[in-house]
Amino acid sequence: MLQSGSLLAFLWWTGYTIVGVWAQKYVPGIDFFASGIVLSLQEQSGHRTLWLACLWILLLEGMGNLPFGYGVAWYGLLFVFYILGRWLFERRSILFMCLLGLGLGCLHIILSYSLTRLANMAVPMHSVMIEGALQVLIFPVIWLLADWLYPKRLRQDVKPL
Repeated sequence: MLQSGSLLAFLWWTGYTIVGVWAQKYVPGIDFFASGIVLSLQEQSGHRTLWLACLWILLLEGMGNLPFGYGVAWYGLLFVFYILGRWLFERRSILFMCLLGLGLGCLHIILSYSLTRLANMAVPMHSVMIEGALQVLIFPVIWLLADWLYPKRLRQDVKPL
């Protein structure tokens, strides 16, 4: 039987996943799960974040039309950006989240260009650049919203700066 905190975390992340899938259906090209990965890294143990990342990689790979590897590279580099950025910034600061969003926006353009070239696909780079710019803007907003909605009983840290 799950403990009440584990059950609440399971229900919250299930709801977040459902809303993320729905949002990605209506705003294609934007990753709504990246903010959840960062929030999970801030609030949860590493094994729970790993399970969420594996699930969301499978969802991201299944919902997209790029060759396999985009989601693995995307979340792998997000993790690297987060670990490196923690050394320089307070891990819950809005400035850090904005810089992560900027990094993810640039990463989206680079990964999309690279993988479409590897697959010999013709994709208009203008739309990829717009998606990258939207990722820059949406990432910190989704993080703030998810952080605000995250259950207080599950918190292991202080409020965002």
